[in-house]
Amino acid sequence: MTRQILLGALPLAALFASVPASALTDSEGRAIAACRADMLSRFEPGQVRSYRVGEIAGTSRSTRVTLYVNADRRYTFACAADGQGQVVTASIDPARGAGRQLAAGAR
Repeated sequence: MTRQILLGALPLAALFASVPASALTDSEGRAIAACRADMLSRFEPGQVRSYRVGEIAGTSRSTRVTLYVNADRRYTFACAADGQGQVVTASIDPARGAGRQLAAGAR
């Protein structure tokens, strides 16, 4: 039983080991969550094999997040979210679909 709990907690521990919880502000946490949701919405369910946060940079108006995504190929997803965690702009490189998607709008 204890072994199952420990093995189940390993992926979660690895996620938090790279960034101490105290290092993120509330607005950065909201921005990461919003950008992650926006990024995942651009792929079919199960298509994203892995992703990681590459960079977090912020100003008083918005927080910019760069995610590196592995799916059918490697993508760079750049996103900016305001203080409430609403996506303001987002782009994915290389572009997916018919045209380059620059703004997320209200999703």
